Amino acid sequence: FRELLAPSRLGGGVLTCEQMTRGPPDASGRRSPVSTGQTVKIPADTVISAIGDSVDSELYHNFGISTDKRGKAVVKADTLETNLAGVYVVGDAMRGPATVAQAIADAIRCAQAITGQSPERYAALNVNPDRQSAEDKKGVLYCDPSSVHESRRCLECETVCACCADVCPNRANIVVEASGKLQIVHVDFMCNECGNCTVFCPYSSDPYKEKFTLFACEEDFVNSENPGFLPLDGGAVRVRVDGRSADTRDGAGLPAGVWDMIQATMKKEYLFL
Repeated sequence: FRELLAPSRLGGGVLTCEQMTRGPPDASGRRSPVSTGQTVKIPADTVISAIGDSVDSELYHNFGISTDKRGKAVVKADTLETNLAGVYVVGDAMRGPATVAQAIADAIRCAQAITGQSPERYAALNVNPDRQSAEDKKGVLYCDPSSVHESRRCLECETVCACCADVCPNRANIVVEASGKLQIVHVDFMCNECGNCTVFCPYSSDPYKEKFTLFACEEDFVNSENPGFLPLDGGAVRVRVDGRSADTRDGAGLPAGVWDMIQATMKKEYLFL
């Protein structure tokens, strides 16, 4: 990695770059690079340009769509509608260079604004009634995509998703069945915060920070903001949900399903309990 170099020309097996430095902050606080007048030569026989793109805003201007100083369409944050009624902009055309996942998220928000329908309206149709068939796909690799339909490669996360449990090297994320559903419970005592579960989560969450958590001692419970529970003497537990904590022996007053999840976790019989 060579930082603050701006390629200027390629020839004779040499990539010539301007040595840059950070200029003064602009109105937004960004320090744009400026040339020092010096050059750096790097031997190179092949160069792949990956310098980022900018939005071609000519179409916006032709139709009277408002843009910002970088040429991106100005849209309403909640609907992604432009200043022209009924005209929406999503993805790179609105954000600039971004990811496919962000473009899909934009499209969902836009479609909801246009139709008035929740994107969860048909979510139940994605759940396979045969859960075992979805679980059986785990660990099966299809190296030749031409020989298999893509649906067979899908792990059906809507039916059963335990990626964070599969990839945790310390087994700090466990799967329990409560109220007829598979749930992920995080075991705080066994986690070293390696981040594997965050990297592989298909829902872009942080399981070790967000999943319902089993705590081994009061100090860990106090020092965390995770929803979860701490086993106490005499069969009681201290439960935190929505930032509020309470002690209970029978789950009275807890949101639906939470007590079942606690009971299912306790059946794992961890030694530190």
